[in-house]
Amino acid sequence: MSPSKTVRFSAVFCLSLLFLSYGIRGSAEDAKTKEAPAVLKKPVTVISDTMDADRKQRVVVFRGNVYAKEDFDLCGDVLTVYYDEADETKEIVAAGNVRIVQGDKRARGEKAVYDREKKAVVITGKPSAMQCADVVDGEKITFHLDSDRMIVEGRTGERVKATINPKKECSEGPEREEFKCGAAR
Repeated sequence: MSPSKTVRFSAVFCLSLLFLSYGIRGSAEDAKTKEAPAVLKKPVTVISDTMDADRKQRVVVFRGNVYAKEDFDLCGDVLTVYYDEADETKEIVAAGNVRIVQGDKRARGEKAVYDREKKAVVITGKPSAMQCADVVDGEKITFHLDSDRMIVEGRTGERVKATINPKKECSEGPEREEFKCGAAR
């Protein structure tokens, strides 16, 4: 492949990535049949040290202090985006020191798998989630990004551990370091 085709291909995949995220409403089929009105897709900004796009494998890999921003922030060491035959995002996998921030909700773990269709993120690898002063730990934490729903499963032989603070005030003060996105880790 010539350098200009490689750049063009990378640009196409980058642009495809810009249209992923849970904020996307309606499918390509809806737009074709006009059964449901198409909603403008929101761009996603991804910053990383490197990007490797493989059209044949339908995958784009971002490596090195990866920071993705849309309606939520997603940070980690590696971010892999998988596409289907129609070049639609199927799945996004973040690995290594993963942090997710959406408003006053924060989560961290070693791996996060984002299911675009379900609009859910599953966090594993010693996951912890926090909202204001409330903290919960388990084996697997599932966030449903378009609702206030979270499912936490306990570690093998252990139960879910939650610390619920009676005061539900959220301060606008400095974030806890372990959940920061966008900064070198």
